[in-house]
Amino acid sequence: MMQSELLQEIERAAASCKKPPEGLAPAESMLYYMLLGLFACYRSGSLTAEDGKQQKLRIYNIYNRYVEDYRQFTEICKLYQQRIREGAKI
Repeated sequence: MMQSELLQEIERAAASCKKPPEGLAPAESMLYYMLLGLFACYRSGSLTAEDGKQQKLRIYNIYNRYVEDYRQFTEICKLYQQRIREGAKI
């Protein structure tokens, strides 16, 4: 799984219980807090390394779906705004 620098930074911050990077979008904020919980469970012994890897894959799948859903949502909003503006001109 190829990750951007931002995603790597988010994962490192969550793994070391540091504050998340500033100015995260909603999807990246959600990712940080989900990873923070995952790493806390692993450190507490609630998860094995193998279970942790599987959970991490699930978290990134959820993150990717959220990013795509948000992208679609913003595109729909842009279309609605454009149609409202065009209607206002008539």
